[in-house]
Amino acid sequence: MAETTTMRVIPSGKIYRQMFDAQVQLNKSLTAVPKRPKSPSTRQSVSATNSVPLVRLNTDETKHGVLTERQQTWVNGFPNEPHIENPVLYRQYADYMSRKLRSQEALVYDEEVQALPDIVVPTKKGSDIIDRIASSRKERHEAAVEDMQQEFNVISSNFEPCITEASESILNQLESDDEELTELLNQISTDEDLIGLELYELERIWEEVQSHSPSRQGWILQLDQTLKTLEDNRTQQIRSVFEVYSDKLEKIAHLLAPDLQKYLDKEAQNMNKVMLSNRRAFADLFVRLMSADIEREKTQYALWKRRKEDWSALKTKKYVDEFKVFMKSEEVTKPEGVDTVLENMLEDQQTLNIKRLDLVQSLVDMKPPMSTKTSVFKWNQTMKSLSQEIETINQKHLSKLHEEYELICQTCIDRMNKVKERLINEGVCTPVKSQSVVDIQMLPLVGEQQKTFEENLEVMENALETHGLTMTTDIKSLFKFSQGAAHVWDVHEIGLAKQERALQEKLENCRQEHDSKNQETEAMLDNIMDKMRQDGNEQNLATSLVKSLEMLERIRLSYEVFHQKQTDIVKTYPEMVTSELSNYDDSVCKFFLVDRIHPDDRPESVDSEGRNSQASVSSQEEKKKERKKKRRASRVKDMSEMRILLNYFGCSL
Repeated sequence: MAETTTMRVIPSGKIYRQMFDAQVQLNKSLTAVPKRPKSPSTRQSVSATNSVPLVRLNTDETKHGVLTERQQTWVNGFPNEPHIENPVLYRQYADYMSRKLRSQEALVYDEEVQALPDIVVPTKKGSDIIDRIASSRKERHEAAVEDMQQEFNVISSNFEPCITEASESILNQLESDDEELTELLNQISTDEDLIGLELYELERIWEEVQSHSPSRQGWILQLDQTLKTLEDNRTQQIRSVFEVYSDKLEKIAHLLAPDLQKYLDKEAQNMNKVMLSNRRAFADLFVRLMSADIEREKTQYALWKRRKEDWSALKTKKYVDEFKVFMKSEEVTKPEGVDTVLENMLEDQQTLNIKRLDLVQSLVDMKPPMSTKTSVFKWNQTMKSLSQEIETINQKHLSKLHEEYELICQTCIDRMNKVKERLINEGVCTPVKSQSVVDIQMLPLVGEQQKTFEENLEVMENALETHGLTMTTDIKSLFKFSQGAAHVWDVHEIGLAKQERALQEKLENCRQEHDSKNQETEAMLDNIMDKMRQDGNEQNLATSLVKSLEMLERIRLSYEVFHQKQTDIVKTYPEMVTSELSNYDDSVCKFFLVDRIHPDDRPESVDSEGRNSQASVSSQEEKKKERKKKRRASRVKDMSEMRILLNYFGCSL
């Protein structure tokens, strides 16, 4: 019969359940491995396990695997579980029962031996060669099968320490690498250490952390390759054992060839299941280790990313706080340039104010006959020019203050732009984020400071404007008051001029009257003198002489009368001047609201005088008095304003 190649096919059925159980067992075994470095004692124990003599187990004990169901329960269970049997107590109890059974079997064997007859009579009913051959084949078949199972167990026992050693090696490597990664990440664990780093140092830390990933993945790949190599070697050894024992079982020929092939196929399928389960477990271990390492790198990157964001926030807060301190410094709140401008402005104002005070003081020296409207007008023009000069100086210094404040604001903006550039250049944040930080946290501070500067300028401008208007009003009132005083003097001068003209008119009328009479007398004298020239006798001459002498006497008397009249007229002039002086005195007293008799007493209220006289005067007189009261009230107001202004300028009237 031709030989055919045996096909090993894995049937579908319970293989998935077995693979799942194997994965669970491998997972628990890997989880239970203690994380400690390998010591020499461990190597000695491993080498000692390799030197353990071969243990022969029968087929019944190994048909369900190397471990029994009870042992599998122990392996799958966790320590100190109440419903799991204690293997130590079980072993002690098993040893005790084994010793007890051995002692009983020895007694039974002794009794059987004693019961044997002394002489054995052989009896032979027929030949049992076939039974003995079959029994021998069966025994040899079972022994071969048992040896094959034992070989499989030995192969597994030989490879288990290698797998354990490779697993412990990668665990130690990963633990050591985890410690190095922890030390690297501890450099950014606290905010104090974090804020002292630069961006390139943060990136260098992550590059160092990331540089460990290829090594770790290389170790995992190396472990996977090692496990695959071990599994390939074990597969090769199992294949060799199958080949050896397949030939051996065929030679024993306990089973028919088809049955033997079925048995071998079944055993091969079971071994295939175990090997596939192992490979599946190794692949799952590789995937889990790679996934765990990727997850570890992802977690560490998230931590590094979060700490980088914290670093950005800390750096941003640091620079913003420095900018706030700068905005609160005297360089911004009390700049030297502004103080210099204010000092210069004060000096110029004091200089011009002294000139203005001197000009106001000059009013005291403006006495009659110098206190004319022309001189007052010139004084007002000079005061306006001086006030205009003061206003020009104020505007000039205000412009300088504007420039100084704008320079300070520009300095703040430049400082803000430097902070923005620093945030961008140091990689603290992006240009958009830095612009947002500037707009939200820095620009409002500059705006508030600029608003403060504008308010200061506005207050100063309003104060100067109010002061200028007040000075203009006061100077105008002083000008009006001075004009009033000059008007009083002008009225007095006009009155004196009128009196002088009246005196001239009286003298002229007296002279004209005298001249007309004197001309008649002189004409008569001329006629007499002409007649004397024509008279030829002495008597006529004597008569003409007497008449001429009479005429001359008349002329003399008329001149004496004319002189006396003019003297009388001139004698009335002092009274006229005195009257004008009296009127001028009354006008001055009324204008300045003083009493000649009691100069320190204030005049009574105009309203009370109006009320006292209202009952005894007519409506026309009341209207006149009302007009007088208004004029006097206006004068009182002008006088009060004059006094206020003089007190303001430090002068007295």
